[in-house]
Amino acid sequence: MRDKQEDTVPLQEWTQNRESWPLLEEYLQLRSGLPGPRANLELAARFARAYAETEITDAAWSLLTMWVEDSGEYLPFCAVQAGAAHYAFADSLRRGWIKKVLKQAMNDARWRVREAAAIGLQYVGEYNFSELQELLDSWRPEATLLDQRAFVAGLAHPPLLKSREQAQYSLGLAAEITDGILKGRSAGYDSEHFRVLSKGLEYSLSLFVAAEPEAGFALLGRLVASGDERMIRIVKSNLSKARLSKKYPGQVEELLAGLTSV
Repeated sequence: MRDKQEDTVPLQEWTQNRESWPLLEEYLQLRSGLPGPRANLELAARFARAYAETEITDAAWSLLTMWVEDSGEYLPFCAVQAGAAHYAFADSLRRGWIKKVLKQAMNDARWRVREAAAIGLQYVGEYNFSELQELLDSWRPEATLLDQRAFVAGLAHPPLLKSREQAQYSLGLAAEITDGILKGRSAGYDSEHFRVLSKGLEYSLSLFVAAEPEAGFALLGRLVASGDERMIRIVKSNLSKARLSKKYPGQVEELLAGLTSV
């Protein structure tokens, strides 16, 4: 349940005053929802929005650089998102740092920190999709499996898919990733990392297909035709999503009829 006092707590002021940092940390940690199954996403988002401005003091910036190195979960979870929220407003030096932090977070051993990176990509894209595309394109050639999971999870965000051009870009990137799997580019990689990527593809494709159905169902059809058990599992999961099964029952039934059991 949302704390009724959250909207009145001066998070931004606390970030700018080093003497208030212990109070800020205590406030966030107590309301983090951790340990537990669900972190306080709303509070993390509110903290991130405090950095979605041009003028961020050196003190507030130092707080982020300290928190991204924290060994816990919630402080880095908040700091990674806040850095990304500032990306559109940052100078070249800070942008370089944010890019480095996002890349590291995408490959972090802590799944919540990886999730913060995906959410961070959404912040970048919501403000300027061209800048998000530029970031992803710079990482695509050497992307790890965990990078790729962050790409699809970040793009699987309805506000980013309202534009047809953006939906086509997202679908194209997902097609590139699945094509790479089929061509064996993921061979020899960590099996856990592949599982994480697969889980991301098992829901994200449905959002891309819903936004760009003609090309999207064509992609799902190609994945089914590959006969690859990994692709069939991914397609089955996406076809089970209501955003496809309710709106496009004919196309879904046709693809399901062509699936072999895994």
